[in-house]
Amino acid sequence: MAHAAAGKLQGFSDDQIWYELAYVAGVTHALNAVADGLGLPPEFSPSSRTPLIGLPESVRPEAAGLLDEVAAFYAMDHPPAVFRWMARDPGFFQGYWGATREAFVDRKLDRPMKESLALAASLTAKSEYGVDFHLREARRLGLSEQGLTETVEVVQLFNTVTKIADALQLEPDFDPRASA
Repeated sequence: MAHAAAGKLQGFSDDQIWYELAYVAGVTHALNAVADGLGLPPEFSPSSRTPLIGLPESVRPEAAGLLDEVAAFYAMDHPPAVFRWMARDPGFFQGYWGATREAFVDRKLDRPMKESLALAASLTAKSEYGVDFHLREARRLGLSEQGLTETVEVVQLFNTVTKIADALQLEPDFDPRASA
């Protein structure tokens, strides 16, 4: 899976790829902030997390259909806790779910690649919920053990390089805005 999409990233000459990467990272960090911040358990893997706030017993009718859509999108019997919590406010939930659904549509990058990116973003952010959630999704969509290893290796490598550069207060030796 990772090798097929990797060729698409060579050279980074297409702005659409950058937009897709940023979009996936943004919705991933938003989900992680809510889930980790509220201590929500992933429900699809063992967890000792105790929610800081209860999940709603019921939701408004305008959110119920979206929750069904979320469950279908992630091939689950019921939507993940983080989405059920968001459904307390149908407007907020509708906006976030619309952005998430749109971010993971196949375009230049396919959904399995985007789930691997979401996993990498979650690893970098040290999000327990995000790692559990996106690892489940990436595996469900075909991420092999080798693909998982490569994802972790890339995250480890770039986190190491970034920490070294930050510690040494290095400035970029290139213009990140320049075209290739």
